[in-house]
Amino acid sequence: MKKKIVQVLLVFILITDSEKVFAWGKTGHELVAQIAFHFLDEPTKNLVQEYLGNLSIEEAANWMDDSKGNTYYNYMRSWHYINLEKGEKYSPSSERNILTILHSAIINLRTYKTIKKKDVKRDLLLIFHLIGDLHQPLHCGYGIDRGGNSIEINSPFVSGNLHSVWDTQILEYKNIKLDSCLELYKTYDEKTIANFNKIDELKWMYQSRSLLDTVYSFQDNFLDERYIDNNATVIKTQLLTAGLRLASVLKEVFAN
Repeated sequence: MKKKIVQVLLVFILITDSEKVFAWGKTGHELVAQIAFHFLDEPTKNLVQEYLGNLSIEEAANWMDDSKGNTYYNYMRSWHYINLEKGEKYSPSSERNILTILHSAIINLRTYKTIKKKDVKRDLLLIFHLIGDLHQPLHCGYGIDRGGNSIEINSPFVSGNLHSVWDTQILEYKNIKLDSCLELYKTYDEKTIANFNKIDELKWMYQSRSLLDTVYSFQDNFLDERYIDNNATVIKTQLLTAGLRLASVLKEVFAN
């Protein structure tokens, strides 16, 4: 009996640990969806909402994380991230990771008029979430530390592992909201804004990875206030970028 209890506990621990790879947290994904809808025209908003049905855009953005409690969706666990070691380049493969799933979902959505409504909804749920995930640098991180999940942090401001610090804790500690993201947008020039219309998932992934040196810019696992402040700006920028790129995808897909 005791042996069975220990086995159950071990399974629970492994499942709980594996779930730490899911990204941004509820608030971050909601912000990405809200930013995207802020920059959409009304007809596109209405069409997206028609396909989402009873789901709000916030619920749609979090659906992939919310469904992780249902073992039926275990096949999606690897879809939230891609691991490449430092200096390693991406090689196209049949692996079902964030890049391949996101690319397929966007391709499918471009044919939304000819596919079933439930399939359009599925692909919308995927892109709402995965575009957000792709802009969290540790979701394009190093397999050696499981995207920061294996690094326990010491700090008076945040706790737990590095991945969770970037998913939720800095965002919540610095109280990053929609208004502050939109204020940041006002500082962008026309050329910068125009670049958000270019849909290139591989380029987006490499841009996120380019931030990893900043993510790991600490010693002895200690995160001081300067680290938190500097990376709150990085996180706000990434959330805004994800929202603008999600808007670009939705505009392109439903423009006609």
